[in-house]
Amino acid sequence: MGNKVLVIEDEPVIGEMMCMLLEDEGYKVISLNSTDWARNSLPLHDVSLVTLDLNLGKERGDAMCRYIKSQPELSHIAVMLVSGSSDLEQIKVECGADDALAKPFSLEDFTNKVRAFTKRQSA
Repeated sequence: MGNKVLVIEDEPVIGEMMCMLLEDEGYKVISLNSTDWARNSLPLHDVSLVTLDLNLGKERGDAMCRYIKSQPELSHIAVMLVSGSSDLEQIKVECGADDALAKPFSLEDFTNKVRAFTKRQSA
């Protein structure tokens, strides 16, 4: 574990940018634009971090975070919310996310946060 990241982002340009940055850093990346597949398949993939947009349409990212943190086989996975919401820090606490990154964000901030999570989990 430690080098696979699931990116759930419904804005194609942002999602592609996040994935390219992570791949350039050597991470294996799974990219989704909704939580549908993640609920069914996440237990099958050895991911160390999920980055979650809050506003995903059908299901909000904070609901998916609550789901991940409530499942014994998934609760070890770090979750980082990524959103432009002004309530991001409060939502992070309420849903049990490990961290949050406000949009717009710098590429350096994004990669540094991901690196910190994966280092912690592989230690």
